[in-house]
Amino acid sequence: MSDSKHLMPLGKVTSFYVPSHKLDDSRFYDDNHTARSSIHEFLMHHYRAYTQTPTPVKGFWVDPAGVLVHDVMERFEVSFANETDFDQLIEFLVTLCKRLSEEAIYVTRGERSFLVAREASE
Repeated sequence: MSDSKHLMPLGKVTSFYVPSHKLDDSRFYDDNHTARSSIHEFLMHHYRAYTQTPTPVKGFWVDPAGVLVHDVMERFEVSFANETDFDQLIEFLVTLCKRLSEEAIYVTRGERSFLVAREASE
């Protein structure tokens, strides 16, 4: 890695995916916010920067009933080094799952991937 004085380390990249059709629909959030505005406010307040990719990414998975499901997703990306910051993001995503009626949100952090479930597993 370069020792350039022009580089500022940001930490590990963390990405998550949200169904596009739920981002701007106030039925999936509350009267004052959409999921998109809530995500924006959270990420800017806690991390002061993020990247959002509006290009359609299609996700496929098998739901709890064994049915193949797919959706068009948008990708959000943020970087941070502190695990406390990661825990904060996970708590936010659990709430987002509940508000959007999603079983889980797919998250990647560095080389690892996770499902953030709306209900805690036993």
